[in-house]
Amino acid sequence: MKYLFSNNFFLIAIGAVPAAIFRWQIDQIWIVNIIGCFLLGFVNAMPISRRYKLIFGFGFCGSLTTFSGWSFQLFKLISHGFYKLFFLNSILTVIIGLLAVCLGHFFAKKIKA
Repeated sequence: MKYLFSNNFFLIAIGAVPAAIFRWQIDQIWIVNIIGCFLLGFVNAMPISRRYKLIFGFGFCGSLTTFSGWSFQLFKLISHGFYKLFFLNSILTVIIGLLAVCLGHFFAKKIKA
């Protein structure tokens, strides 16, 4: 069990490091979150081993997306009194993120069919 636990951390780290570097280079929270949603839907629908799902799903997508950055962005909108932009950003990001997961899932199913 100890080997499995430490091996999972290593696999997740393999995906997390390049995604963190990629995330650092892109200063658009909305874009990285949508890309991450699409990739997560794609990876989870693919008939690949658990090992690769840990690397790409948990590691890469988890490190690429940024809930804290998005939350801070929403906080700044509220702090400056941009209430309409706050609600628009909140609703659109969630809806488009869900659509991106569905689209990634759909593409993966088409590829493996």
